[in-house]
Amino acid sequence: MSEQTLLLYEEKFPCWDEETAALAGEDAASLAELAEQGLLAEAGNGYVLTAAGEKMRVKLARESFLPVSPIGEFNAEKALWNNRFYHLMDCRAFTGLFPMGLKEYTVDETLPFAPELSRKELWTREGGKTRYIWPEHKLVKSFLKRFPDWGMASRGKPVPGQAALDEWRAESGAKVGTVNFNLVLRGRYDFQAYRELERLPDDIFHIKDADRFFFLRTSDKTPEEIYDAIGKLHLFMLDQRRVYVPGYADDDSMDQENWTILVLAADTEAELEEVRARYSADGQNLIEPAMPMYIIGTSVERLRRMREPKANYYDWFGEDTVHIVRADENI
Repeated sequence: MSEQTLLLYEEKFPCWDEETAALAGEDAASLAELAEQGLLAEAGNGYVLTAAGEKMRVKLARESFLPVSPIGEFNAEKALWNNRFYHLMDCRAFTGLFPMGLKEYTVDETLPFAPELSRKELWTREGGKTRYIWPEHKLVKSFLKRFPDWGMASRGKPVPGQAALDEWRAESGAKVGTVNFNLVLRGRYDFQAYRELERLPDDIFHIKDADRFFFLRTSDKTPEEIYDAIGKLHLFMLDQRRVYVPGYADDDSMDQENWTILVLAADTEAELEEVRARYSADGQNLIEPAMPMYIIGTSVERLRRMREPKANYYDWFGEDTVHIVRADENI
């Protein structure tokens, strides 16, 4: 029955079109049929639930003993883009990680960081290039003084955690900022080998023993907004390195490197080339205060062309992405 397609709809995927439905293994034609029945309506170049459609979705979920949660407010165009990009990454980019590996995706994830800084406090332009100046800010210097321990040498020492960060914020007047990513992947390779290892209580963002890919759509942002997001990601990782998981932000429990990768996601290959040219010109200025870090690029068009997904994200990273800035390019 085409009504079963309504079960595709959930909080993180509130808008679908024929391509995304097909990628999810559903009959793409059923969306138009459901719209004719008044259960779906067109929005954002896709289909969203009507009030009748939501009522039917809840009924079907309960009949199938499936958990069902309400769908909050959303931007249909952004929701459809996120849906498409997630399914293309999940189905076309690579099939999995390694034996017993895990792909943990979150859609439209907003991450907090402190201290919040304005654009003029984050970065500046010098000699035609962007340079991040946030390390020079008095609040950052105060933060570094309060939380001096990081890297491998911090292992075994008390973890400051959220309570210590809140205390520092209250004393310093620092505010909490946020940065939103269209998609975040936490890749956990050799999951079986790591599953018995101790989980850190303050690892509330699930950073330990995972490679992290932060996907940022470029077509709906100005260059200034992208530079802002990069600086905010720097600060998010600063918090991870010194407050939440010191000693485990850049190296895992077995002393292997964990990747922190920003993926600039374009719609077309032409847009991707513009992105590569613009941001590669800034060079390591874009990552220097937050190393180790990588910036790469891909596009919806490129993912659509991939008919044979790679076996894991290492192969995808090495063979099918555009490398913009690498932490190891001078090695």
